[in-house]
Amino acid sequence: MKTKKILCFLLAALLMLPLLVSCGESETNKDAPSAEAEPAAEPVSSASPTPEEEETEPEETLLTDGLPDTDFGGYGFRIACGQGNGVPMAEYVISMDDYTGTPVKDALRDSTLYIEQRFNVKLSYDLYGNDSNTFMKSIKTADDAFDVMVAPDYITYAFAPKGYLLDMKSVGQFDFSKPWWPPIMLDTLTINDSLYAMSSYLSYLGIHWTRALMVNKDIAGELMIGVPYDAVREGTWTLDAMLAYVRDVASDLDGNGKIDASDRIGFVTGSQTYYCFQESVGVTPYSRNAEGRIELSLDLDRTDRYVAKMRELMGTQDYLDAGDFFGSAVFQTGNSLVNLGEIGDAYDIYSSFDFTYGFLPCPKLDETQKDYVNCCTDGPWGIPTTVSGEQTDIVGTICEALSCYNYQHVLPVYFDVSMKRRMADSPDDAEMLQIIADTRMTSFAYAYDLPFKNILGDLGASGTGVGSYYEKQQRSAVKLLDKMLANFEKIIN
Repeated sequence: MKTKKILCFLLAALLMLPLLVSCGESETNKDAPSAEAEPAAEPVSSASPTPEEEETEPEETLLTDGLPDTDFGGYGFRIACGQGNGVPMAEYVISMDDYTGTPVKDALRDSTLYIEQRFNVKLSYDLYGNDSNTFMKSIKTADDAFDVMVAPDYITYAFAPKGYLLDMKSVGQFDFSKPWWPPIMLDTLTINDSLYAMSSYLSYLGIHWTRALMVNKDIAGELMIGVPYDAVREGTWTLDAMLAYVRDVASDLDGNGKIDASDRIGFVTGSQTYYCFQESVGVTPYSRNAEGRIELSLDLDRTDRYVAKMRELMGTQDYLDAGDFFGSAVFQTGNSLVNLGEIGDAYDIYSSFDFTYGFLPCPKLDETQKDYVNCCTDGPWGIPTTVSGEQTDIVGTICEALSCYNYQHVLPVYFDVSMKRRMADSPDDAEMLQIIADTRMTSFAYAYDLPFKNILGDLGASGTGVGSYYEKQQRSAVKLLDKMLANFEKIIN
């Protein structure tokens, strides 16, 4: 997988400085206030490097969007968006606010102004809410109300087989070989060689909602077990290794005779996050056959091993199911060794805590599994079919240039804020975070709301076996998949 290591400077300097990269000309707003503790990243001049600089600069500095600086005559580029946790999803893409001294928001403001000045456009968004009918009505009536939609997964992905979204592979400005188009996501979301919705680095929400393991380093130090960074590097960070790491950690701190959220826990998470975790261990219900057609292909033996191992953990005091909130509320008390949660928890919450924490990717099932996988949910984006002709070129240009800029200037600032103070002494965690970013993906089953998307969540800690569970749902799963694929065929034909 050809990915650009956007954290290479952090590994060298420990606290990331703005990457010396450029997607074209950019200017810093000299009136922008600076934050005392966490200054916003400044866009960098696109002046040509000297021969000496060309010899010493890392490969990342050569990344450009490859687009001409076209004047679009003041075109109003409009994003229709839904909400995630009460925040308009377009606010992970652009910023219409003045500079505030908040690093990521100011970096997004730089991005917005840069695109507006470079192409003579005006970026804006309208909040459509999370009612799919609002988006659908606009597309069906062809009122040309927006250029791009950014909405919760269940809205954007559901529009794809209905024919409401443009095939992104028909947009000439998109270069899918660039790192702001995550290759695993491209493979997952491409159907019949077409791509109708995407989770990319146009927005940083995908990495914000990527699931990963957070480790309380203070507890690891007290227990003298360290953090298994080397196991990750060596490819031996497996589910068995994780189970052994969190075993025998539980302690009744309050002395009430039972282990609960107020006590020391080995592993905490929320049950709904297992639709991401199962992909990490290679339990992928749907895949492409030799002809490239997607089919139900659940490996029952692998699934049974995964479920059995997790049930083993669930049956111990070292495990706590924190409900639907990823265990973040429990982890922030400082009493849990490992939390399976979202990277966004580190950004939003953990950096202000008194304990030191680090990152680990989700484990592989075993050492025969080739790659680590870290699943995410997102506010995926798509282009409505109302976009056509010259408008397609405008939309393609703005989205590609914005993706390039946000990948190279906003994402590093996001990582820096996520790691401030808690990780100043640990380049290991920067390396782990890069691995997580390079391997993020959305489950195909989750994206299109198909059966078997959350097997452990369905089965729970005990009860139904994998075989009988599969047998009961197999027929309906195949039927739903065939119907969806038939709808995609109609779009093409």
